Formats: sequence, structure tokens, C-alpha cells
Amino acid sequence: MISPYIFLLLFAPVVLYLLLLYPGRSRKERLVPFQISYIAHRGLHDNAAEAPENSLSAFKKAADAGYGIELDVQLTRDKDVVVFHDFDLIRACGADVKTADCSLAMLQTHRLFSSEEQIPAFTEALTLIRGRVPVVIELKSDSVTDYHALCEKTARFLDTYDGVFCIESFNPMIVQWFKHNRPEFLRGILSTNFFKELPTLSWSKKFILTNCLTNFFIRPDFIAYDIRYRNQLSNRICTRLYHMVRVGWTVKNEEELEKATSFYDVVIFDSFLP
Repeated sequence: MISPYIFLLLFAPVVLYLLLLYPGRSRKERLVPFQISYIAHRGLHDNAAEAPENSLSAFKKAADAGYGIELDVQLTRDKDVVVFHDFDLIRACGADVKTADCSLAMLQTHRLFSSEEQIPAFTEALTLIRGRVPVVIELKSDSVTDYHALCEKTARFLDTYDGVFCIESFNPMIVQWFKHNRPEFLRGILSTNFFKELPTLSWSKKFILTNCLTNFFIRPDFIAYDIRYRNQLSNRICTRLYHMVRVGWTVKNEEELEKATSFYDVVIFDSFLP
């Protein structure tokens, strides 16, 4: 017969693991609008044409086609919120400068890829979309700890936005900020296999982030998981045991879409028209 102490030692880690994963009460009904149509990653874009990623043209094309929109926001040097993915301008604008070192005015002197589009302010994007389609807003901070100003400014703009939206981030502290300061906002955690995708992180951070072990204190409404790792154990437990809304990123062709629609509730796509 197994000693109760041995049983406890074996069982306790499993219970702790499940408690760390627990997302709290469900608000699934509020996420239904995101399930009605596919979500266009950084807008309906083509970086070789006149509607590049995270541009007003890409957002207009997505909204006109009835797709939801995913976009990225970060903070400028003068504490404005801009829609831009990278932490530097090398890939998108050909300029070797950090996004956070530029003012909004400086950023808007650059053009996105080969287009005439400029980097939009967050307010410009919201004004253009104006509630026509659901918006997924990813908050990005180059600093793990210096994120409060980005959260505060983004939240202030969203306070007066008349439309369906949710926020998400890879940084659980950003999601936790919204839990504490804007609990009414829908919020999600982004995740992937950090052991493969970001090997420079410490082992403990990779383990915690890959396995979504911050759920217990950020209480996400959804997990947006990299579709390449959809069978990751914690992701499966969250969606099967806790019935969390399943968000998958980023689907890039019809074959991936066929697989994704059989598993995910919300699909974020890129590089093709579904």
C-alpha cells in the first residue's frame, strides 16, 4: 500500500500545476464576435504593395472585407502610442534606429516598406476602424519591466473607443496590469514554445511562459498559442479542461487553415486570403 505521504508528494505537484493554469471565471460569450470572421494579422497586408503591415491601408482593406484586425502597439520617445511591430525600423523602413528612441513626428517621416504609407498613431487606426470589425491589440514593450506608460496610454484611448476589442501580450505583467486597472477589458496571453523560439531566455522563464504558468494571477480570457505547437500540454489542458477560447496564430495557407478551423475558435491569418 502506498504511504499517504508518498501519495501526497506525488499528487501535490499535479494539483499545483493545475492551479497555476486555472484562468478564473469564463467570459466566453464576449469573445463570440472574434469567432464570426477570421482575424487579419497586422491588417490585410502585402509588404510588397501599397498596403503593408500595420498600415491604415491594410486596416481599411481588412475592415472593408469584413475581417477582424490584429495590430501591434508600442510607445514612442514622447510617450505616444504607435502601431508598429518591430523594436527597430530596419526591416520595415530601412533605418537603423530603435522605435522607442523616436518621437511620433520622427517615425512618421519614414515610409513602410516600398509604399507611401507612414507609421500610424494608435488613435489614427482606431478612428479609421471605428468599430466596424473586432480589433485584437497586442501590446509590445522592449523592456520587461517598463510597461506601465504603454498600458496607461493604450487604456486611455480604448476607454472612449466605441467598438469590440481585446488586448493581448507575450508579457504576463502587461496582461496583469489590465486585470488590475481595466478588469472589464477582454485580455489574453500570447504564447509559443519559447525553448525553440527564444532560446536566449533563462530556462525558468522559458518554462513558465511556454506552459502559461502565470494564468493564476493574470486570469486571461484566452490563450493565443502558436499553431505550430498547438499540442503543447498546458495549452491542451487550458482549452480542454478549463474550456478557454482557443486562439491560433498565425495561419499562412489553406492547408494550415483547414487544420486550424478544426481546433481553434479564433483564427489569425497572414499571407493569403482565406
